[in-house]
Amino acid sequence: MTITQTVTAPAGTLQLSADPPSWPTIKCTPMHATFGAEVEGVDFSKPISEPVMEEIKSALGHYGVLVFRDTGMTDEQYVSWGECFGEIAPADSRRFPTKNLGDPSNLYLDGSIVQPGELRWYMAKETALFHVDTSYDARRARLTSIIARQLPPPGTGGATEFGDTRTAFDDLDEETKQLLEGKVGVHSHFHSRRVALPTFPTFAALDPWKYPMSKHRVVIDHQGSGRKNMYIASHLHHIDGMDEEESSRLILKLRKKVEEPKYVMKVYYKQPGDVVVWDNTAVVHRAGGNEGEGWSGKHVRDIRKWMVYDNTPQEWGLNDRGTPKFLAGPIIQAKHDELYGKEGKVYDFDED
Repeated sequence: MTITQTVTAPAGTLQLSADPPSWPTIKCTPMHATFGAEVEGVDFSKPISEPVMEEIKSALGHYGVLVFRDTGMTDEQYVSWGECFGEIAPADSRRFPTKNLGDPSNLYLDGSIVQPGELRWYMAKETALFHVDTSYDARRARLTSIIARQLPPPGTGGATEFGDTRTAFDDLDEETKQLLEGKVGVHSHFHSRRVALPTFPTFAALDPWKYPMSKHRVVIDHQGSGRKNMYIASHLHHIDGMDEEESSRLILKLRKKVEEPKYVMKVYYKQPGDVVVWDNTAVVHRAGGNEGEGWSGKHVRDIRKWMVYDNTPQEWGLNDRGTPKFLAGPIIQAKHDELYGKEGKVYDFDED
C-alpha cells in the first residue's frame, strides 16, 4: 500500500533543499517536495528528553507536518508528550478516561459505528474540506496531533491530506499578495458546515451571522520558519471590510489555490500507534479524498487527538483575550432535534 503521495513541485516553486536540515538524534525523510517528513530516531517508550524535543519542534517548524510510525504510546503517554509542546486545549471525552484527549472517531459512546444519514455523519462532512483547527475560536490552536488506535481495512480510506499554505502563498501573484496585506478573516463553525452541505436543513436553519465569530489575520508570520503563511480555512466566512461578493470570490480563489495537487500530500495511517503532528499556522488539512468512504458506516476508525494552543503573539488574533470558547455542536444538535426528533445517540462533540 502506498504510504505517502509525493508530488514534484514545478519550476518556480520553493522546494525543500537538496540537503535539508539535519539533527543530532532524529532523522527526517521528506514526504513531499515542499513540506512534510517522516521521523525516525525517537524512543517513545520513555520520556522524551528536552534536547530531542527541541529537535522535533525545529523539524516541525521546517516541515509543517511530521509523521511518527508505530510509536507504541498509551493514551496517557501520548497526552504527556503533547504537553511538552505547550498548553493543551481542553478536550475531555467520555469514551476514554485520559484527560485532554479529543475523540474525532466514528464511534458513539456505546461503541457502535456512526451510520450514514445520522447527524454525526452529516457533521463530519466538513472535515472533507481543507481547514485549520479552531480558527473559529478567539484563542486558536497551533498544533494538532492524531494517534491511530483502530483502523479500517487497507484500501477503504481513512487517510489525512495536507495542503502547504506557506508555499501556496509564495506562489501567489504580487497583486493578490498586496490585496491580502493587513486583511482580517472572520471565521465561523456554522459556516463550514454550510459550505460542506449547503442544502442540509439543519445547517441551513442556522445563520452564522447570529452566532459569535472570531477574527484572525489572513496573512501571518509563521513562527517556526519566518515565512509568510495564508491562514485560511473552510471556516473562513468573510474578510472584514470587503464587499460580500468580492470577499467570497477572494476566499474561493485562495481555497482553490491550496487545493492544487502540487501543494497536497496524503498521509496514510499504517498501524495502531502511528502519530501525525501538524502546525495549523503552516498547513491546512482534510479527510483524505479520492478514495470514497469504504469504511464509513462499516468499519471502526478510532483515532484520538490533542491540540496545543498557539502561544505566540498571534494566538488571540484580533479577538478579546480571555473570550471563552463558543460551542457550536450543542446548538446544531438542538436544531436537528427540533426538526427531526431525537436520535437517541450519545457522543462527545469534537469541536475542531
